[in-house]
Amino acid sequence: MPTIRLAFLLAVSAATAGAQIIRTPGSAGPGDAAVGNTLAEAHRAQSEFELYRLNHLPGARVSAPSNCDERVGNWCYWYDERPGPPEPKEIVDARAKLITTLATLAHELPDDRWIVAQRVRYLTESDRYQEALAAAKECGTGGWWCDIMIGFSYHMLGDDVRSDSAYAVALGRMMPRDRCQWRDFSMLLDDDARQQYNRFPCGDPRRTAFEDRVFALARTLYGRPGNDTRTEWYARMTMTLMLQDAASPHQNGFDDDERELLLRFGWARAWARGSSRPSGPGDQRYSFDIISSEPVPAYRMIPAGFVLNDPSLSDSTNWRLHLPPVMGRYAPPYAKSLVILEHQKAVFKRGDSALVVLSYDAGSAKELQGAKLEAALVVTPNSAARDYIARIHDAPQRGVLTVKAPWGPLLMSAEVTAPAKNAVARARYGANPPFAVGTRVTLSDLLFFKPYGTIPQTAEEAAPHAHPTERLKATDKLGVYWEAYGTDPQGEPMTISLTVVKEVEEAGFFRRQAKALRLVREATPVSVTVQDMSARGSTTSARALELDISTLTKGSYIVQLEVTVAGQYVVRADHRIEIAATP
Repeated sequence: MPTIRLAFLLAVSAATAGAQIIRTPGSAGPGDAAVGNTLAEAHRAQSEFELYRLNHLPGARVSAPSNCDERVGNWCYWYDERPGPPEPKEIVDARAKLITTLATLAHELPDDRWIVAQRVRYLTESDRYQEALAAAKECGTGGWWCDIMIGFSYHMLGDDVRSDSAYAVALGRMMPRDRCQWRDFSMLLDDDARQQYNRFPCGDPRRTAFEDRVFALARTLYGRPGNDTRTEWYARMTMTLMLQDAASPHQNGFDDDERELLLRFGWARAWARGSSRPSGPGDQRYSFDIISSEPVPAYRMIPAGFVLNDPSLSDSTNWRLHLPPVMGRYAPPYAKSLVILEHQKAVFKRGDSALVVLSYDAGSAKELQGAKLEAALVVTPNSAARDYIARIHDAPQRGVLTVKAPWGPLLMSAEVTAPAKNAVARARYGANPPFAVGTRVTLSDLLFFKPYGTIPQTAEEAAPHAHPTERLKATDKLGVYWEAYGTDPQGEPMTISLTVVKEVEEAGFFRRQAKALRLVREATPVSVTVQDMSARGSTTSARALELDISTLTKGSYIVQLEVTVAGQYVVRADHRIEIAATP
């Protein structure tokens, strides 16, 4: 057998999207073999398995790209959607033998951390998660080491409530310096967020609050119990300990570069043998690339710094799954597909609370079709201190959810999931309550509803009839509901104009919107103006109109409401619609 050296690159397939790393093998020693015969035997068995795996790796389906997405030391990281190759049966069988050996040796040395770590590592690598949890619970070393093994096992089982709890116990038992290192996720942050984070020293309550807030906002699904983004970070920290003093398919020792890649993009779940080449001029030996693959698809793990600063101002593009720069990725196993949720949203004032109404259409997402659905509407104040949630456990393909939250800057996350398919449709962006400067009368959002024979008197009445998306046919009847706040309870005249104008194609939504508003006074296909009186006995005047949009052609439009009352400038609200082609 020729002497094998790993090539200078490694390819990594990232979680959820294939990311690949190519790197260099050398010779990896078995670690500290002088602890005793039993521990030496454990190290020898583990090292022999990894060498066996290396010699039986399948051929790679991909080759290293000419340009790396990230270069860390001798490592090249790039991202694609292709998963790694299936594992050969001989490697599966060899690992099963190693697990049996480690279990036997664990009974002889129940207090040895290294053996505990390798048992949990290889059991989870074999998808034997319940056995990994049982092995973690047999840990006899005491202290936080056992807690992190339990937390890791729960995370791999998908029980992130228990995982979070186990890691919290572990952190509480650590020395302050260790605890700070475990919580330090600065390598996942972009420059803006990292500068803010590094202003707070270790142990500062403001640093802890920053960490908690970031992890709260970073969750893939706000409606999912626990915080799997945080437990994924702790699981990666745990894996760095598992790989210390232990051989791996890369065979060159677990160095700082590999540690950084693991913490940013996750650990490999599959390996393959890449291209080979002579080890050197005139050398008869050959070296080859090892390509390792993480779970796919993988999404951006932590939002951009400007989103973290004020999530209520974010729009849906700011939550794109691969918004650059991607400092770290995560592949949630429950989101093998994550698509945009078709929906409509409106916010209404209820005293010191905001009523958020959301209607959705999950039927347009083929990934969710034919499966039992769950739906959640989660509204989070900018502080991210708590969530306000509405759920439907056996959700229809088209449905309506409403949530009350404190009046103020908000972030909304609408989520429909098909757990059996590991599929998610999501809409996430700021949902700020309507606001106007220097006015007495202000307007709510516009809510589009399907006319049902009665004019709704409240948003609660209109909500069940809300259009599930902002995409309509010209043959549809369009009802528009809104509320005016601050009107004279004695009653006052109001001039109401409702106009539909073609959206003008210019760079940037706000420029297109401004251009469209200037066109309101021009001839338009749909325009209604009425003279009205505000509600008596209340400072809120709820109104609704029905529009005939049959004259509209295919394209994007802005529905604009203007309300004029005495003593202030005209206030406006608008909502975009898309008219589909008539069949």
